[in-house]
Amino acid sequence: MGNSLRCCLACVLPCGALDVVRIVHLNGQVEEFSCQITAAQILEANPNHVITKPCSNNGTRRIGIVSPDSELKRGNIYFLIPNSSIPEKKKKKKEQKKKQFKPAPKMPTTVDDDNYLRELLSEKRSSHRRRKSVRVAVWRPQLESIMEES
Repeated sequence: MGNSLRCCLACVLPCGALDVVRIVHLNGQVEEFSCQITAAQILEANPNHVITKPCSNNGTRRIGIVSPDSELKRGNIYFLIPNSSIPEKKKKKKEQKKKQFKPAPKMPTTVDDDNYLRELLSEKRSSHRRRKSVRVAVWRPQLESIMEES
């Protein structure tokens, strides 16, 4: 069922907007980001989740987990699933990678950087800017009645 749902979502979502990153939640909610975004930014907002790529159609059931430091590509659809739905082998591999990964030391911020961030945040607060950068929608099927002849 997972494969058919992913194929269905890929067909239903509008294909004209290839300049956005789509994140599909388990409940059907779709987030669209028109700006560059990393997997870490999505994972910060959704703790205890992982981001996966759509699996291939060659019949094998594989879960391709996106690493937190990777940048999500525009035009692609990604799935946000809870950690509890990952097979144990994947969890062990992920834990080993976390142990090997050493985060880079944080650079001290300057006054210019702080001012720039404040400007960006104030622009995002306006509804026009927010609507332009992120759009959240829930997919609902459009069902039409079929009349039966007597």
